[in-house]
Amino acid sequence: MNSSVKLSCSLLGTVQELPPFFERVETWAEEHDVPMALVSSFGLMLDELLTNVAMHAYQGQGGPIDVEVEFIAPARLRAVMRDHGPAYDPTAHKTPDTEVPMEEREFGGLGVHFVKQLADQFVYRRDGDVNEVIVSRVLPTDDKLARNASEDD
Repeated sequence: MNSSVKLSCSLLGTVQELPPFFERVETWAEEHDVPMALVSSFGLMLDELLTNVAMHAYQGQGGPIDVEVEFIAPARLRAVMRDHGPAYDPTAHKTPDTEVPMEEREFGGLGVHFVKQLADQFVYRRDGDVNEVIVSRVLPTDDKLARNASEDD
């Protein structure tokens, strides 16, 4: 049976509060023996998504964001993020053409593309005036890592 622990935070929706938020997540993760490799990759996804809300939904002016992070032992992190910005579905964002030279690409989209590549689950829904994004990531087991390494050879 998998055990689960949660961390709930209410943020003001500014990029300035993200470093202290991630320090809090790291402390919580250490207290609950969350694998640091999982915390690092998951943190990158959360940073991208929360920065997008702060900069685009709230246009740098701040607004409420509720974040619940759950560790499901032994190796899954899941987050539910809720904000009151304009409706925006990041899961529907067009995948950028990474083959096009940088100077010819449209601005934006690489961060969401990155999240799509790392996430095991990436779901959006609109509930009234609330955007809800659910994202999760499972740390690959040593067996999966070994298989992937041998496939790359």
